[in-house]
Amino acid sequence: MSKEQRQVGIESEKDQIGVVVDVAPEDDRDLKGDIVLASHHEVGLDLYTQNEGYEYTIEESKSVLRKIDLRILPIFCLTQGLAFLDKTAINYGNLFGMKAGVNVTSSQFSWFASAFYLGYLVSAWPGNILLQKYNTGKVMGSICFVWGIICACTAACHNFAGVLINRLLLGCLEAAVTPGLGLMTPLWWKLDEIPVRHLTWYSFNGWAGIIGGLVSYGIGHATGSGIPTWALIFVVFGSFTSLWGIIILLFLPDSPASARFLNKDQKVVAIKRVAENRTGTKNTKFKWEQVGEAFKDPKTYCLFLASVAAQIPNGVVTNFSSIIISGFGFNQLQTTLLDIPSSVLQIISLIASGYFAGKFKNSRAIMMFIGNATCIIAACCLTYAPKSQTWGRLVAFWFTGFASVGFSLGMVMITANVGGYTKRQTMTAINFVGYCIGNIAGPHVVIGEEKALGYPTATKAMLAGYTVKTIFHVFLGIYMLYWNRRWDKEAKERGEELSEVERAKKAELIGMTDATEWNNPYFRYCL
Repeated sequence: MSKEQRQVGIESEKDQIGVVVDVAPEDDRDLKGDIVLASHHEVGLDLYTQNEGYEYTIEESKSVLRKIDLRILPIFCLTQGLAFLDKTAINYGNLFGMKAGVNVTSSQFSWFASAFYLGYLVSAWPGNILLQKYNTGKVMGSICFVWGIICACTAACHNFAGVLINRLLLGCLEAAVTPGLGLMTPLWWKLDEIPVRHLTWYSFNGWAGIIGGLVSYGIGHATGSGIPTWALIFVVFGSFTSLWGIIILLFLPDSPASARFLNKDQKVVAIKRVAENRTGTKNTKFKWEQVGEAFKDPKTYCLFLASVAAQIPNGVVTNFSSIIISGFGFNQLQTTLLDIPSSVLQIISLIASGYFAGKFKNSRAIMMFIGNATCIIAACCLTYAPKSQTWGRLVAFWFTGFASVGFSLGMVMITANVGGYTKRQTMTAINFVGYCIGNIAGPHVVIGEEKALGYPTATKAMLAGYTVKTIFHVFLGIYMLYWNRRWDKEAKERGEELSEVERAKKAELIGMTDATEWNNPYFRYCL
């Protein structure tokens, strides 16, 4: 890394955020330098600089963490769960006669699943920019309220075109949810706290699968409804989502700096805590040079290609799990209940891997590999096990729920290892472009004529996707390990052998200027 790269306070940075931090180690000067606040773009920077010498205690940190866990984490969890529930309502609708209700063929129905991700693809980046520029609570709450209405309105669609447009709009709105929550997570929690919190709220995909299955099972027994069962599912799910949107509007703050449930001292502690992540907080200024850096970064392409590969199987499982399970010989209501264990395994795998990734240093890549390897084995069983082994193949299908481990920890890798809010936002958006491409393609490998054969094309596509995803995740880990060792070697050659605590503090100070990891010589990747 050149001296020019190490110099964070370059002219463009001065112009944009008004902060100058001299980091040239050759000058033997204090890293803190002179931090001059001349802009309001970096959220919480004023609290950080005004209380630079303040050291919080372990008890203060735990008290703030408890408040954040009680007030913010439940909002993240339910928002993610409802997003998943509403987009997969089509899965339950299909089981209860939606295809006949809107008079479409199997191939046309596959396009309903793809249309959602086409809308997602178009809106992923714009949605994240809205969250960057404006109050996150207000943006997320408004989006949640409107998407609930659109979900409920699916019940009023009676033909292919109507449902297709409905799904496109739903995808456009939900595009800000999962990426947005991923970007918001490091605003509230420290590096070692992020994996289990991130994977906890992401695990609500699984909780939503359980609740969706049980609610659909109950609705399936409804006899006095004036509308078809499949339509009632959308009305119930969408109505609750809109109600939840109002709650988000009222109770989700933009950042710790504006959190009403924290007093002034606690806000300082909250900002100081997340400053230790070395990636800054939220910067409201969009920086094109950070966009360019994201496109030059090999991590971007590892995560993008892994995401494409991962979501082809996801496009199968998310939208057609009920059809695949029913293909094992179970009836409608049995299928609804037998879809639940996959969600249970998804929840367990996510929370357990998040716990271990936060508990043990540099274990994120290992947890990703374990999750991916489990899916490869499950897909092999689905593809090559004898068709007579109904329960064995069903159990293998349940274990595909481990797929979420690799993808969600890939999002955590961005959170922990990408500095600069615009760069982090850009890499997140690119990752979700891959997410959309895979999910658009996935539904089309489920071929209705192959039901009697166990959908071999779909299971082979799942096996290929899990394998390719594993390869790119392994390469990502090797790449980051290589650069950690190279940066350590360069620091030693400069005669700058710092303790881990000293280096982390200097990385923190530079990170609060919205510097990217490439412009922070004290940054090291979390593996």
